[in-house]
Amino acid sequence: MALGEAARSLAESGKLGRSISREEALDILQKNQDEGRVLQPSNAQAPDAICSFCGCCWGLLGMHKMMPDPVSHWATNSFAHVNPELCTGCGVCEGRCQVAAMKPDNDTKVPAVDRTRCLGCGLCVAACAENALELCGKATETVPPPTSEEMMEVIMSHRA
Repeated sequence: MALGEAARSLAESGKLGRSISREEALDILQKNQDEGRVLQPSNAQAPDAICSFCGCCWGLLGMHKMMPDPVSHWATNSFAHVNPELCTGCGVCEGRCQVAAMKPDNDTKVPAVDRTRCLGCGLCVAACAENALELCGKATETVPPPTSEEMMEVIMSHRA
């Protein structure tokens, strides 16, 4: 879903997109959330797109699932935390997690969150009927550049 100037350009092309209302955009995002997709805005304070990834995605999440310590390669500001006193071990969060970060205990079935894998997307939190999950902020927050153009400048400045 494109936003702002990118959306206007795509809609004006007449072939690559169309304008939608705020309500329709929110409905689409809710549907994606309900389907278990990871909502990922472009990496800027003023994002120009929101991508709706699923765990089958050949791109970001597919690569994420193949890496042994994927979070060390991405900037994330939160992680899921399980309250074992509230958790019933139902497994909904494990099935909902697109990056295999929920590891249930063999005996209690209460999951531990693998923080080397957890993106902090909140899909597990939204799916937990027992409210046994919450998102916690990391000690150090990563603030994205103001615009996508500035993000590209940062990326290019780090190229060898």
